[in-house]
Amino acid sequence: MATKRTRVEWIALALAFGIGCGPSGAADLKLGIDLSLTGGTDDYGKAAQMGALLALKEYNARGGYKGQKVEAVIYDDETKPAKGVENVTRLITRDKVFAIVGPVNSGVALAIIDIAQRNQMPLMDTIATAEPIIQRYQNAPKSYIFRVSLNDGIQTSFMIDHIQKKHHQRIGLMHDSTGWGQSGRDTALRLLKESALPLVAGPEVFDQNDTDMTAQLTKMKDAKVDFIIAYSLAPAGVQLAKSMQKIDLHVPWTSTWGFTAPNFLRLGGKDTVEGVMAVTSYTIDHSANAKAFHAKVEQEYKDTGDFFPVATAQTYDGTRLLLRALDKVGPDPIKIRDALEEIDDFTEAVTKMKPHPFTHGNHESLGRDTGFLVVYRNGKLVRAD
Repeated sequence: MATKRTRVEWIALALAFGIGCGPSGAADLKLGIDLSLTGGTDDYGKAAQMGALLALKEYNARGGYKGQKVEAVIYDDETKPAKGVENVTRLITRDKVFAIVGPVNSGVALAIIDIAQRNQMPLMDTIATAEPIIQRYQNAPKSYIFRVSLNDGIQTSFMIDHIQKKHHQRIGLMHDSTGWGQSGRDTALRLLKESALPLVAGPEVFDQNDTDMTAQLTKMKDAKVDFIIAYSLAPAGVQLAKSMQKIDLHVPWTSTWGFTAPNFLRLGGKDTVEGVMAVTSYTIDHSANAKAFHAKVEQEYKDTGDFFPVATAQTYDGTRLLLRALDKVGPDPIKIRDALEEIDDFTEAVTKMKPHPFTHGNHESLGRDTGFLVVYRNGKLVRAD
């Protein structure tokens, strides 16, 4: 079982790694990090911070940038878009960072990417998955937004593949009321239409803090759905599963990679989550790099228990890409943005990204060939197919 850490404990962990945290550090080179360390997506944020801190620890141990260590300036956005805006503005204007890692939540990301783009600040999204995060500026002369995470369009395409393979014909759609949930709804509606799959119930909306979704699910049951797509974070997903059991609605259903977070199983228990599907793009044994990384994380964070490996791995790679760019061009945000597109020898990735992860026309490092659908069986995730 993972140890729950307070914000103060996470700051202490950063200091123990020899990495500054906050605006008071003496280092001239500062990497901004905005994550959800509290709130609905805190599991992702804590796992992401582990990856970022480990990447920085290794970089500084090798001498940093020309002998100069890089300080992590870390802020908690509390899974609130307004707080994310405040944090990113502070990182750019007061802390003078050369790049930013984060955020975690798509609603927060959609609120802050305009600030990063306007201020010509590279932002490495390693968790948030809403399609517009990259799409909004993909046709700009220079986009400053990069991603190391499977976007919702790719994730939903795996769901569509499974639906078609299993010949489901009566699809229901549910989503939470956040910006991410609404973006996911739009993505699902588009892909269902393109695939000529009938939506017979929904979209039904719920709040991420709701504890009873029986009203929405009763509509699904009355419509005789045979498969449900749900855009939900893990805590609300547990309530969805419990509500389905309450009304005896027994149909296969899936969400995005949020349900692979350790708190989904922890909050629901193996009987509640049995049969629920989710998307992932990372396994701890998919490559020699991944195996070595997983062992390293377990050694560095001995008391974390069931950490969220995919979130840690993606942020580790995303942070290392920024540091690789720093090595090439120095702490100039505009030059770092350009250098990220030129990296073509990133063979040390622990995720499934290719050695040339970004180009001018593509700021998505993980593509259609990097993910798959998994299902809970007896408390373990196994491939759905």
